[in-house]
Amino acid sequence: MRAVSRALLALGALALCAGLAHAQDAPCSGHGQTVDGKCACTAALPADDASVGYVGDTCATPVHHLYLNGQDVSETCAQGHVCNVVAPGDPVCFAANIADLAAGSYHLSLLLVSNSVDAAVTLRGLLTNFTASTDPATNVTTVTPLAYPSSTAAFSFALHTTHDTPSSQLQLTRRQLGYGAYTGLYLCAESTASTTIMLRGAQHSCPHTLLPNGTLELCSGRGSTDTCPHGACTCPPPYAPPANWVQTAGLGFDDCSATLQQLAPGGTAVPVPGHAPGTWAFFAVEVPATGAAHLHVAAAATEATQGGSLAMFLRFQQPPGEGETQHDLASDVAATTGSWARDASVHLDLMRGDAAFRPGTWYVGVYNKGSGPVTHAVSAALYACPNDCGGRGTCAADTGACTCADATALAPDCVASRYELKLGQPLEVAPRPHLVLDKFVVKGVKALLASAATQRLTVSATFNTSGAASLPAWVTGRPVVVVSPKADDAAPGAGGSVVWPEAPVSRMALSERGAQYTMSVGPWMVGEDDALHLALWNPLSGDTPTGAALGYVLLVSTAGSCLGDCSGHGTCDAATGTCACTAPFAGGDCSVDTSSSGKVCAAGAVQPVRREDLRGTCWQACKADGSGFETEGCGELTCDGKTAEHGNLRRKGTEKLCVEDQCQQGANTTVVDAAGRSACQQACTCPDDGSACVLTGSCLAGTLVCLNGLQLSKDGSICESPPACAEGSLKKAYDLGGSAGSAFAVCTCATAADPASCAYTSPSEAGGNTGGVVSCLAGFERQGPMTPTRLSDGSSVVTGGFCVAAQHGGGRRRGVSGGMVFFYCLLSIVLAAGLVVGGKYGLIWWEQYKYGRSVFSQGYVSWPLFGNRNNAGGGADDW
Repeated sequence: MRAVSRALLALGALALCAGLAHAQDAPCSGHGQTVDGKCACTAALPADDASVGYVGDTCATPVHHLYLNGQDVSETCAQGHVCNVVAPGDPVCFAANIADLAAGSYHLSLLLVSNSVDAAVTLRGLLTNFTASTDPATNVTTVTPLAYPSSTAAFSFALHTTHDTPSSQLQLTRRQLGYGAYTGLYLCAESTASTTIMLRGAQHSCPHTLLPNGTLELCSGRGSTDTCPHGACTCPPPYAPPANWVQTAGLGFDDCSATLQQLAPGGTAVPVPGHAPGTWAFFAVEVPATGAAHLHVAAAATEATQGGSLAMFLRFQQPPGEGETQHDLASDVAATTGSWARDASVHLDLMRGDAAFRPGTWYVGVYNKGSGPVTHAVSAALYACPNDCGGRGTCAADTGACTCADATALAPDCVASRYELKLGQPLEVAPRPHLVLDKFVVKGVKALLASAATQRLTVSATFNTSGAASLPAWVTGRPVVVVSPKADDAAPGAGGSVVWPEAPVSRMALSERGAQYTMSVGPWMVGEDDALHLALWNPLSGDTPTGAALGYVLLVSTAGSCLGDCSGHGTCDAATGTCACTAPFAGGDCSVDTSSSGKVCAAGAVQPVRREDLRGTCWQACKADGSGFETEGCGELTCDGKTAEHGNLRRKGTEKLCVEDQCQQGANTTVVDAAGRSACQQACTCPDDGSACVLTGSCLAGTLVCLNGLQLSKDGSICESPPACAEGSLKKAYDLGGSAGSAFAVCTCATAADPASCAYTSPSEAGGNTGGVVSCLAGFERQGPMTPTRLSDGSSVVTGGFCVAAQHGGGRRRGVSGGMVFFYCLLSIVLAAGLVVGGKYGLIWWEQYKYGRSVFSQGYVSWPLFGNRNNAGGGADDW
């Protein structure tokens, strides 16, 4: 998926670059010079407020100033120019100075609005450096960008509007912008149709939302101050984190968007009205040291809109996040749409037998991963035994074990049941709460079928609930009946899910309450024990807004079709598939006229003969004299249906041969190679003679995707191991003493353009940090012996030294720090080596590692250079 996402982003960038590179009559459109056959734009930035700059492959795309004070670009556009009109093939760019973001814990916000719903606008951001130089002869200062938008520029992020969402906003932190590694920002807008846009930008020390009128809503409107010296808001209860909180970015405590409330087990559910997408609601619940074997927490949705999608997490002593290392338990995602197994309600169970179980304070986190708000109520329950024995057993509080009183109830919590069904006899189960999974068995199935050749099993079911007359329209979860030879091995999973065994499965969703649904079951579904195994899964799981209990009626019966429709001489029993013949006719298909001496069958009658070699049934016709059926050759051939051993078979044209298709004609199939190194799509070919459709065996162009950490070769033909590192990139080695800063290993290569010769240096604090890049935190500066570490292109990186307390006065430092000088030098090196991406990774690696994954995708945001940022609050970065 990551490779596909990057490919799509690359295509989007190429589309922008195509607009940037449209042909002009004059060389470089009169705004540049030709160097080695390419344009070098001489005015990539506006010289002043009254002028316009030009960028792109032909220096034809205009660049206007963007002021980060909340003003719309239409209000600040250069004199005599229009800069808020975007048409297909005519992108427009804006430049903003972000040097101030290096001085404090600032936050940058961008607001993009398309004034035409028919136009989808994409705004791409390019982080760079604006370098000022003064000509001593003229005393004129010129600002030059290190890189500007073109077909070779690697854009850093993107913001999108669509027909359904004409407005989109993006908040960026100083950490996401490289902690001062960049001083300039280009924003380039392109559109699928002509439109005018509103584009505003603003920066502030506090997290904020940029409103359409240009004003800022600081700290979600809940902060206690309008200044945030450390970049995080001081939030009042219930928006404040716990006292022992280990700071984790993306949970909402830094901008007062998350709530933290106490949850009393067995008490009143805490309402969460209009839980907005991309935000958290946290709750603290106490688990006592004794008398508790099971903690059950649930967020029962009471109102939801299209796209609402809740997820729940549990963590001991700390508010949880989405990252693998940021929670102890996680639920399945419960969505309002997109699956018959979801109802927007979600729950989790912490059992005494779990490895994570321990007494103390547990934090519940409910996160809306969707695109629409969800109103829900969060509750908790503590049980001395699992699920309080489902109300169908007794609890031994000292051991936490249940003794089930109902003979059908299953251990360990007496909630699920197992019933033995009788063919043709319906089973009616009264509504009961917390019903997740019931199991059923019909024994000795083959002996119950009067004719295995003509009879099939059918399963009919209906469900009912207590409480409200009907479930809300947004509750899409419905009970599901499953038939499988291994259904008896199914087990409840986390958050109301079910773990199904590996075996053929037939499913039937019960979409409407009170309506009867029926499905036919083939013989391949009968288990090796000659029994039919079924299960009923209830994804609503008792945590619906009405708290409705669920009941059902289940019937397994037979259905059949008679041979030859009883030849017109009898009555067909649809249940058994057998004929009741009318005298004087007899036989399985009533084709034998017993009044005619010597005749065994009637003209036109047929009989089935199973042919294992043909994988089908031959229908042999009655001989002309009625003396018997033709036994030579094969009459009409009917191919077998789907079985556990093969898929559906079909006739090979008019031949008496059944073939099994490997793929579907006209459809491509994804194939993983035997070694598990790659996957690609292969075309399906179907011979003209009707032979089986097969895969071509070769990958379609552009579909090769590498697996297990491998990467595509330069020519895109094979998957190979990635290099150990990219020269010039950094990797944190260790923290320096006294929290003064950090040392980073730097990737060096013995031979240029040879990834196999690249490796990270191994600095050590005892060795004076030699070979390591030293980065000092605010209030410290780098001193001591420093030595250059050479790179393969002949350039070098300053390494070594240590961090000591700065000797300058308080307040904001003027000038450029040693750390800033290093970052500028390193950026120049990696740009020269063509390693812009690696350099950016190195610059933000440590903060990403320390604080986990930030919110990089609010609304429609993509980050091709910062990795896949689709999950907020995650713990592991996917570099």
